[in-house]
Amino acid sequence: MKKLFVLLLMGLLVACGQSVREREAEMAGVLATAVVSTAPATAPETNAAANPEPADESAGSSIAGTIAEAAQVRSSDQTKGAANPLITIIEYSDFQCPACKAVSPTLARLVESYREQVQLVYRHFPLNQIHPNAQKAAEAAEAAGAQGKFWEFHDALFAGQVDWQGLNESAFRNYLVGLAAELELDADQFANDLDNGVYAAYVTASEQEALGLGMPGTPSIILDGQLLPGVPNDFSLWEGYVQAQIAMAALADRQYDAAPPMTIDPTKSYIATIEMENGGQIVIELLPESAPETVNNFVFLAREGWYDGVSFHRVIPGFMAQTGDPTGLGMGDPGYAIPDEFDPALSHDGPGVVSMANSGPNTGGSQFFITYAPATHLDGRHTIFGRVIEGMDVVNAITPRDPQDPAAPDGDRMVTITIEEK
Repeated sequence: MKKLFVLLLMGLLVACGQSVREREAEMAGVLATAVVSTAPATAPETNAAANPEPADESAGSSIAGTIAEAAQVRSSDQTKGAANPLITIIEYSDFQCPACKAVSPTLARLVESYREQVQLVYRHFPLNQIHPNAQKAAEAAEAAGAQGKFWEFHDALFAGQVDWQGLNESAFRNYLVGLAAELELDADQFANDLDNGVYAAYVTASEQEALGLGMPGTPSIILDGQLLPGVPNDFSLWEGYVQAQIAMAALADRQYDAAPPMTIDPTKSYIATIEMENGGQIVIELLPESAPETVNNFVFLAREGWYDGVSFHRVIPGFMAQTGDPTGLGMGDPGYAIPDEFDPALSHDGPGVVSMANSGPNTGGSQFFITYAPATHLDGRHTIFGRVIEGMDVVNAITPRDPQDPAAPDGDRMVTITIEEK
């Protein structure tokens, strides 16, 4: 199951955020939100056609009526990259569009860097009213694809865009045939396909599909089933998304089917000792009488090694330090949720309060935080299940970190958490 989330922009935060399951429904994620503030290198182009005509049924490809339908990869699609992808990028593009040319190297680099995880799908969206050569360029690429060289032709068209974009119909036809010869295609077969419009209906069907789906212009991208509102050129955004997806996929192998059964004795005392990678220790007195299910869950995960090597991914001086997600993204959970437990005698009334992070009522999992100062606005919203009794100096020294900042330093890591029952 696809894990859809907003990388570095959303997460399971102390006071806000969403669980992984809830986030799956809205992802456009990593990028969807990032795209809003990250403009493409070249402004996207739009088609003047407001009322698309029905496509020719002879196109040989049904037209998707919804994004969900369009998100399905088809046998007729031009693809490269992973055969069984973790991430699927479906691009609706125009060979005469400067913005499409600008983003093409970024997407190619992404596929090359993650050949086992990423699949790129190219679909045609020629903006014919403003790009007179876009339709024939698309048909030519399909003709090259029929001879096994779609992507070579794709790259060559973008590379030579400034050379052919102003050519008249006849000159452009000759340019395309010459390009086919340079790529060692069967030039006669290529010219025959081009002159007879063999792929014209197919390209038109793709264009009409894009228009019918309300795509804003070119390039338009469906990323893992979600239409992005814009397309960034920043490779680091794309790579961050891929790496996050990989991390979440790996976490899925560690997740549990259900919360653990009750194994602690609420009448006994439990001490948790966090061993930090830097040699420091944080000793926490757990509160099983106030929050038995939460303490039971924490003890279970600690003894299972869930927290081993996990970083403090969100550290806000004067507020709190948050940890408990093995991915370090702030979005991971153990695969289940536990109910809230509120003891009116307890409050986030000072430093050293240990409490569960969540994304709403009854959504606690593995993430927890330690307060640096009073945060009473969290009372009745986050389950308090412990207090630091030793090592608050170690907590205060944890490296500040904002997971929304791509330049954030690595988070300080726990080596392990040991549990002592008394």
